[in-house]
Amino acid sequence: MKVTTTSILTLPAKLVLGLFISFTIASSCSDPSTIGLELDPNNNQIGVSFVEIPLSASVVLQDSLLTTNPNRFVFGVDESDFFGVTTGTSYTRLFFNRDVPRPSSTAVLDSVKFNFNIRSVSAEDLTSEKTIRVHLLEEQIRDINYYNFNYLDYNPEPFLEAKLNLSARQDTIITVSAESDFTKKVFEDLKSGTSFQDIFSFREYLPGIVFTGIEGDNSSFSLQPGNNTGLVFFYRNDEDTVSRAYPIATGVNNNVARHFNQVERNPSGTPTEGLNEPWIAYDLGNKVGGMNNTGILVKIDTSPLQEFLDTLQSVTFNQVTLEIGPLIGNVDSKRPPQFLEMAYTNEFNRLVYSDNGLLLSVQPDNGIQFDPNTGNPFANASQQPALLTYFSDEKNYRQTLTTHVAAIKRGSLQRQDLLLWSSYRTVVQGNVAINDEHRRNLQSFIFNSNDVKLRIYYSTTRVF
Repeated sequence: MKVTTTSILTLPAKLVLGLFISFTIASSCSDPSTIGLELDPNNNQIGVSFVEIPLSASVVLQDSLLTTNPNRFVFGVDESDFFGVTTGTSYTRLFFNRDVPRPSSTAVLDSVKFNFNIRSVSAEDLTSEKTIRVHLLEEQIRDINYYNFNYLDYNPEPFLEAKLNLSARQDTIITVSAESDFTKKVFEDLKSGTSFQDIFSFREYLPGIVFTGIEGDNSSFSLQPGNNTGLVFFYRNDEDTVSRAYPIATGVNNNVARHFNQVERNPSGTPTEGLNEPWIAYDLGNKVGGMNNTGILVKIDTSPLQEFLDTLQSVTFNQVTLEIGPLIGNVDSKRPPQFLEMAYTNEFNRLVYSDNGLLLSVQPDNGIQFDPNTGNPFANASQQPALLTYFSDEKNYRQTLTTHVAAIKRGSLQRQDLLLWSSYRTVVQGNVAINDEHRRNLQSFIFNSNDVKLRIYYSTTRVF
C-alpha cells in the first residue's frame, strides 16, 4: 500500500500567537491542511498529519434484479463502449375510470391524445428528436414479482410512434396525437361498454401497453406512471358544444397500474463482456463502472484503510474524505446518478440487509454508526445514509467519512468493503419513503480503477 504522509509540528508560543491572528482572518476559506490544527501550546495534540490512501475498485454483477412497480417506466437503447448495448422495455397494465361517464352510443370522436409524463432522458446528444414507441401487450401482467430478465409477448408493430424534441427540457409532460385504427376501434368499443363493465373484462380486452425506444437514438427514458401517462379520448355527445375527455391511462388518482421493466444487455466487444457470473468481483483492467437496472455495481476494497489504522495509536481524526473520479465520458445530457449509497458487502460480494430489511450502509458524518447493543452497523429508516455526491464541475464523487473511520479505529464498527448503489432514503412528514434510483433509470458511471482515494487528516494525542 502506497500512502503519502505529511506532518504539521507544534510551533513555539510567540509564533503560534501570530499564526492565531492570521488563522482567524483566513478561517472563512481555510486550507484543508489546517483542519484540526490546535494553536494552544498546552493542548494534548502534537500536530496534524495528512495521508492519502489509494483504494482498489472492481465490478460485481448482482443476481436478478426485482423491477416490479418501481414507479418509473424505464426503456430505450443505451450504447456504451464499456457496458455495450443496453435495451430497456416497459410493460404496464391500464386503468379506466368508472367515475367518468362513458361516451353515448351516438358520440363523435374529436381526437385522441397520448400523454407522456417524462421524468428524465439520458442521451449522448439531445439536439435531434428522440423516438418513443407504444405497443399493445398481448398477454396479461399477473400478480407476481417480475425481474429485469422477465418479458411478455407484445405486438412488435407500435400503434404509436412519437418523435419528441427534448433539447429544451426533459422533465415535462408531452402530448402527441394518437389517432389510429386501433384507437378508433377502442372508442367504438368504449361507447358500447361491453368490455368496460369491470376491471377483469377490461384486462381481457386490453391487457396493457409496452414502451420501447429505437436503436441508433442512444437514449433512454424514465416516465412516471399515473393519470398523466396514457390515452385521452376527446369526444362530443349529441348535446355537447365542447369536447369531453375520457382517459385510459397507467393510473387513476393515486392508484398506479402494475408494471415492470425488462433490461437486456449485449456487452459483446466491451470490457464487461466477461461479466457473467454473479457475486464475483471482476478486475476489468483500468476501468470500472456501475449501471442502474442491470445489477452491475462497483466494489470498493477498503482493506488498505484497516492496514493504515493498525499503525496508529492515540489519534484524533480531523477529517476523512472519500473521493472517486474524475468520471469518464459524462456529458450534461447523460449524467451519472447524483448520489451513490455506500452499501456494506459480505465475503460473498452481496448486499447486506438488517433483520427488518433495511440496506446496511455507511451512515452520515456525526451520525450513529453502530448499534451499541449488538455492535452491528446502525440501520434506521428515519436516518438517511451517507451519500457519495456527484460534483459536476470536478466530475467526481465525494463524501466525508470522519465519524465512520473513527468508529472503525475504536473497534466499535467492523470495517467492511463497499458496493456503490444508487439508492437512498428520505423522510417526508414523518413517513419513510424509499426512493430506489437504481431501478428508476439507466444511468451509469465509469472511472479509472485507480481513482479512488481516502484523504485523512489526523492529530496524534500526547500520552502522559
